[in-house]
Amino acid sequence: MAQDGESKCFPLCMIVIAIGLMAGFLYFLVWENNRLGDTQYTVTITSVDGLDPALDLHSDRRALSPVFGINVHIDNTHNQIVEKCVGGVGSSAIVSYGDALLAKGTAPWFCVQTTKVGEAATKAWGLNVQLPHFLRDRLAGELERGQAVVDVAVRTPAGAGCYINRCLDTVLVCKAKIGGGPSPCFRATTVSGTT
Repeated sequence: MAQDGESKCFPLCMIVIAIGLMAGFLYFLVWENNRLGDTQYTVTITSVDGLDPALDLHSDRRALSPVFGINVHIDNTHNQIVEKCVGGVGSSAIVSYGDALLAKGTAPWFCVQTTKVGEAATKAWGLNVQLPHFLRDRLAGELERGQAVVDVAVRTPAGAGCYINRCLDTVLVCKAKIGGGPSPCFRATTVSGTT
């Protein structure tokens, strides 16, 4: 009798062990894919037009029309499982200063394979941007001292996947120094259509 019970338990125990091993393996893959610090994102402001302190910011000109050259850089060298992608249809690269929108553009679709590095360039521009005088004066002073920092957000629609009733966007949020080198970003996830 004991042998019949043991023989019935053996296949069931093996199935439970196999399911446990598969679940552990899947958990490892997800954990490995989402580990903080694996993929490094940076943004560099490569050029700025329309924000000259003497010509644009200290003048009586009421509206600004700035144009920003932006490089998005992905260092995926520590990730050995999945590629990382940014941009594409419906994407945006937004530049703001003191919560005031300065410029907006699209981010080109590009992917960086595992253990690789890559970057893409884009432009963000504003037309007739109304900047309050206190922000205009502060920005002019910071530009003259070489200390101006803007906020850059690069949104990739459905970059974190789509589910039954919604999609999740990925947003790279960065503080980039004008005239400086690469600025680190952090990657956030938001529901599509929200900020």
